[in-house]
Amino acid sequence: MAHTQSIQLLLNDDSTDHRTEIGALFKNARRFECMVAFAKMSGWKEMKAPLKKALSKGMAARLAVGLDFYHTDPALLRALFRLSKKHNLELYLSNSQSSFHPKIYAFESGDGCKVAVGSSNFTQGGLLQNYEASVLIDDESGAMMEKITGHFDDLIDNYEIVLATKPLIDGYAKDHAINAAWARFARRRATRAVDSGEASLDVLAGFLRMMQEGDASSPFNAQMKVRRDNLAVAPTQLRSIAAWKGKTAHGFLTEYEHLIGSFHSGGLDRAKTRITDKREDFVRAVASIIDHADLSPRDAFATLHAAFANIKGAGINLLTEILHTLDNTRFAVMNQNAVAGLRLAGYDEFPLHPSKGSVSPDKYQLYCDHADAVCKALGLRDFTELDALFNYVYWHEDRPDDDGGDDED
Repeated sequence: MAHTQSIQLLLNDDSTDHRTEIGALFKNARRFECMVAFAKMSGWKEMKAPLKKALSKGMAARLAVGLDFYHTDPALLRALFRLSKKHNLELYLSNSQSSFHPKIYAFESGDGCKVAVGSSNFTQGGLLQNYEASVLIDDESGAMMEKITGHFDDLIDNYEIVLATKPLIDGYAKDHAINAAWARFARRRATRAVDSGEASLDVLAGFLRMMQEGDASSPFNAQMKVRRDNLAVAPTQLRSIAAWKGKTAHGFLTEYEHLIGSFHSGGLDRAKTRITDKREDFVRAVASIIDHADLSPRDAFATLHAAFANIKGAGINLLTEILHTLDNTRFAVMNQNAVAGLRLAGYDEFPLHPSKGSVSPDKYQLYCDHADAVCKALGLRDFTELDALFNYVYWHEDRPDDDGGDDED
């Protein structure tokens, strides 16, 4: 007969919390497998007593702790490391190029296994104070516990996590202290900048220096190699579309995919079906601007904006990518990433999600004027280099679910 699994929702609220529910599972535990993204001394304060008592009664334990973003307290690692010298406890530290982000608390006792999986890290906030949600699974057959143990073993075998040593912890503690000092310094500078309300290029200049580190192998040079190569073929692809006289949707789609493959705004492929449905209008739109790169940004934008009026999915990012292809020294790409970058220079009069309804020809002219001023101040050659910098800045912030695209209309 198959074993069933009962599932309980764990919340931090007036009736219970993760600390109470997870802490109680140590009482009869003989094995504990734990993986968390980060851990703090505040979590140690909440779990120290039940963990130490279970270890003193013979429980075996393995803990893997993430070190990303220096959120884990070195003091907590030292406390667990000392405990590992007295009891059957193995402490592992993340060693992966990818983010180590699990929150798993798995227990095996004489009457089965229980596994808590959710959002709670080994911190007071995660275990007691924050709004967290996890599921506590009564794993009667032990199948889930076995899978967790196997995953833990695989992480060890692949060196994604490594056994903690004093030199590793000391090295992390040194880096943690440096990061904390710089973070305090950055917060003070940020506070002064916000309070003063004065525009500054310091942040963009700092990111540019970071992007250029490594000389020939720098992220800047790598990006520019890709972008220059794309910029070299994009005009030909534009002309191919302007001259397109085919009838099939498939033929147009192939041409269009080649074109947007040379662009760097996110999300352009999402509208390719709708643009294919309006392929004849799109061809006329491209043909209307292809030989008019000498127009001012205002007039070039107005021409293509009018031609795109009834093409669902042809938004400001696509429009300005096309203009940028025609002349990358005069037409700046306008999308969410670029607008966010320009705001760091103090130019905040543009919508963060630019759309055909929110950006006028006059506004685009002003946008290009400001972008040109930033280019000159930073010593950049053209708007291709500036767009690469804006993307670099944008993606160095934590935006896992954002592609930098704009309003598709």
